[in-house]
Amino acid sequence: MKQLNPGLHQRGKRSFLCVAVCLFFLLLSVATKSRAQVTNIVLSPNATSYCQGDSITVTFTVAGLSLVPTTTIDIANSANTSLTTLYSGTGLLNLGGGQFSIKVVIPGTPAGIFGTARHLKISYSGILGSGSGNSADFALYSTTVGGTVASAQTICSGTSPANLTLTGNTGNVVKWQKATNAAFTSPTDIAITSTTLTSANIGNLTVNTYFRAVVQNGSCTSANSSSVLITMRPNPAGTLSTVVTPICAGTQAQLRFTSSAGTGPFSLIINGTTYNSITSGTAFNVTPNIITTTTFNLTKITDANGCILQNP
Repeated sequence: MKQLNPGLHQRGKRSFLCVAVCLFFLLLSVATKSRAQVTNIVLSPNATSYCQGDSITVTFTVAGLSLVPTTTIDIANSANTSLTTLYSGTGLLNLGGGQFSIKVVIPGTPAGIFGTARHLKISYSGILGSGSGNSADFALYSTTVGGTVASAQTICSGTSPANLTLTGNTGNVVKWQKATNAAFTSPTDIAITSTTLTSANIGNLTVNTYFRAVVQNGSCTSANSSSVLITMRPNPAGTLSTVVTPICAGTQAQLRFTSSAGTGPFSLIINGTTYNSITSGTAFNVTPNIITTTTFNLTKITDANGCILQNP
């Protein structure tokens, strides 16, 4: 068998090595002259604001040669400082670039990612070239939190409760609502956007009423706060009668108050005189003694809860 020329074999190895080295430096020269530019960044859906949990498809074009390229997508602020990484992936070889589509989801952390003037920063980096590009700016919002309304109250019918205050919310108050059931089946809107619903805003109530706030953070879905119940106490009511009639002039007269609503004991104003600690159905003395025919007019009833009925 004919043996190969050793010198020829060595020259072949040296030639292959030279070609490999030359090819490497050629690629390096090309990469140096033409960076891997990231262009044509399009977000879908295309919006001016996004919310925590939103899914966004990022489509972009890379032009240039790269070996073992790594693509990262970050949320960045107006200073182009990366706040968090949404995607990081590595390929083997990209000959001349191409168009890429990557889906990312807005996370809930860190809290610093939320705010205005945010954008997606796409970085493309490999052995032979690297580049980056930024999407258009947008606002980024965390999930809306409805918060808690305080506090439940029990008041006299026909009066107004104390102020209601919302705390623990994330987002702004869009409106308040009231309803006669806890499910808010048919709520009535109250056009107040403050975190405090004042007594004057509420007005006088005559039935048990639930209240809540409706909150929205930016463009995110709105959320309802917890609700509170304002419970009505019934106003007192009843009738007045004489115990014994007729009576002799100058003698002690007695009256009896029989309640039909309210909580005793009661305070009564009769003919301008106040009678306190009156128990329903129990006779009490009239002062002073009656000397002429008298009509007794009950003009005000106040019960133990401070609820009042005028001119029953």
